[in-house]
Amino acid sequence: TLVAVSEVSSEMVQQNPDFFAVKPTDYGRFLVISIGTGSAKDEHRYNAESAAKWGMLGWLVNGGSSPLIDTFTQSSGDMVDFHLSVVFQATGSEKNYLRIQ
Repeated sequence: TLVAVSEVSSEMVQQNPDFFAVKPTDYGRFLVISIGTGSAKDEHRYNAESAAKWGMLGWLVNGGSSPLIDTFTQSSGDMVDFHLSVVFQATGSEKNYLRIQ
């Protein structure tokens, strides 16, 4: 989603004739629906109390999964959602951004 918004903004700055004439920062003219993978988040899968005791190997392999990899992959999507949400809110266009997970 973030890449798509960046690409559209870039084409508008370059005045590509395929894109309408509007400022690339005019987020009120964008309607963004961001659709996630549909996979359920494992919010309660790990907790601080048990993670504090894992050690180096426990972060790599724990209970048949990899907590370190899980953290990076889940946080990536969350950060994109957070960034776009803040941008749309800051421009007064929060109703033009919807994230469906």
